[in-house]
Amino acid sequence: MTPGEKALGCLVLPGFVLLILPPVFFKMHWGHDVWGGVASGWPGGAYAFAATVGALVPLALLAWVVPLTRMNWRKSRPRSLAWVVASLPGLAACYLAAGVINAYARPKRRSDWDSACYDEGGPCWTHEQYPYLWAVGLAATLAVIVLLVGLFVKYGVRERRDAESSGEAAAT
Repeated sequence: MTPGEKALGCLVLPGFVLLILPPVFFKMHWGHDVWGGVASGWPGGAYAFAATVGALVPLALLAWVVPLTRMNWRKSRPRSLAWVVASLPGLAACYLAAGVINAYARPKRRSDWDSACYDEGGPCWTHEQYPYLWAVGLAATLAVIVLLVGLFVKYGVRERRDAESSGEAAAT
């Protein structure tokens, strides 16, 4: 094992911790405010807020992944680095959505359901006030995924037809 491989191996755990920290800090510092204030004040209430967050999840994932598919390190490193930078807003949106969803999760053990859990905007309070938020968010996520798949199929079919027709025109 080379020293570079050892150093990379030592960076795996700290890198994983750095990836997990943003949603945890979001829940600790803004979770109560999101579900107690923003969600209840959202046009349509907390269920509409859950639908909005659920609809944004696949869009945020697309905003993160699509620029990364354009990378080609062998062809151009600066352009690939630019695509990595272009994917960062999508990554931030994914973290934001994960933080909002994580703030809705109740502690696993009932012994952790203290008064802060039942305060306005806390996970226990949110589960009692809006018991079906998870279903609304999941339904919105699945609806947007179906819509995106339909658009990709339609766009892909049109793109293939255009390529075939231009290929036939060039052959004649």
